[in-house]
Amino acid sequence: MRRFDSLALVVLLGGCAYYNAMWSAEQYAKGARKLEGQGLASEARSQWAQAAAKAEAVVTKHPRSRWADDALVLQAEGLARSGSCEEAQEVIVRARELAKDDALRERVELADAQCALADGRPVQAEAAVQGVLSSRDQSRRSRAEYFAGVSAGLRLDHAAAVEHLRRSREPAARPARAYALLELGRAADAVAVIEEIGADPTLATERADLLSRLSVVGGPELASATLDRLLTGRVPFAEQARLLIADGDRRAGHGHYQEAEARYARAAAVGGLASTEATTAYVRVQRLTILQATQRRDLEPVIAELRKLSQGERASADAKRLLDQVTPVVAEPPSTMGARFHIAERVRDSLGARALAGQLFLDVAAADTGSLYAPKALVSALALLPGRRDSIVAVLDTHYAGSPYTRAFHGEASVAYAVAEDSLARELGVEMTIVARGSSSGSRFAPPSPRVRGPRLEEPVTEPTSAQPARTPSPPGPGARPVPANTPRERPAATQRP
Repeated sequence: MRRFDSLALVVLLGGCAYYNAMWSAEQYAKGARKLEGQGLASEARSQWAQAAAKAEAVVTKHPRSRWADDALVLQAEGLARSGSCEEAQEVIVRARELAKDDALRERVELADAQCALADGRPVQAEAAVQGVLSSRDQSRRSRAEYFAGVSAGLRLDHAAAVEHLRRSREPAARPARAYALLELGRAADAVAVIEEIGADPTLATERADLLSRLSVVGGPELASATLDRLLTGRVPFAEQARLLIADGDRRAGHGHYQEAEARYARAAAVGGLASTEATTAYVRVQRLTILQATQRRDLEPVIAELRKLSQGERASADAKRLLDQVTPVVAEPPSTMGARFHIAERVRDSLGARALAGQLFLDVAAADTGSLYAPKALVSALALLPGRRDSIVAVLDTHYAGSPYTRAFHGEASVAYAVAEDSLARELGVEMTIVARGSSSGSRFAPPSPRVRGPRLEEPVTEPTSAQPARTPSPPGPGARPVPANTPRERPAATQRP
């Protein structure tokens, strides 16, 4: 009797252990689904990993139990949704073989589709969810529609992606559908989806990216108007400030400086005067001043403001970097043409001040008209000062017609162009001879000639003719210049080099 009681106790304890392990795995999975609904993807992945570990323990210790297939499916699901798809592949194969229930098979197929998308295999993902698209369970059917829509988007079938995503209730389906609409050029329809997303706190990153993409497809004005409607919702103040700064950057990139400055001012007001977003907005305002600068003196108030923003407890690293870029421009111009040219390039490329950079290039050309940098600087200024194109081209054609840069500007091939570029790159300071005004407009390069180059070392010996007898040269007199001893005739024959 005691042996029977002991055996019953062992079975009972084993069943309790099995039940507790499976219950724990299900609880982790339940918590992971809740976190996914809240947009906490990283926390959800951690919970799914715990669920997979608990389910694996059940499969290992109780492989013949009646719920072993449930544990195996949960393990595959947890591995896939935690991002461990390499480990999930073998488990998915085993679960597909053992799972007999429709619900379990559908969960396995969804796990397989998720891993296929993670590996960049949209065709396999679509094949995996085909049966789940007609599932009786709404949540699994909705997830299958999401995977099918993402797969269609990866195959560039954006129209099919829109239809699948429209039928999905997954939180990520709405931004994915907006992206697909933008790919189709349907900006107005995408705006409707973006406004449907509204102030959803789980989609802050997608909201910013969608507005940026909308600006490209529908224009910056449409993106600004959509943002204004979104800000009427309960978007956090810090996110509002960041969205306004990004919108100001887009308007500034299109030359809408007044609109950009208004966006930055609103961002500073929304974020709070002592916030990081407000400091960023103030730095952006100084960038606007730089973009519109035409003379060096226009940057002096910018330097004063940047010094204030780069000091104190809330010093801005962006302000310090911008201050380091602007200060050399206002300082006394360097003595070398190469350094001046480099500053003009930095103003054009790093600061984006096209008008100021064009003036600096003209200053380089005027500082030393005989330098190789002069025609190159004029050509560089052409693209930055379209209003002065005619006068700059006239100077190039009048004073630098023989320059390889002028020839390249007019589309003529010139071997000397590469040589000049190499010289400027090494900053050798090679000067070119400027032909005086009024000289011949013909070619400035003489054709090759076989004549003797350099000073003559002695008078040439004339050959005798029939009308003129040969004459032996007499020794030099007292006032005559001596003939150098090392003349070409007296040198020993040297071996020719190839």
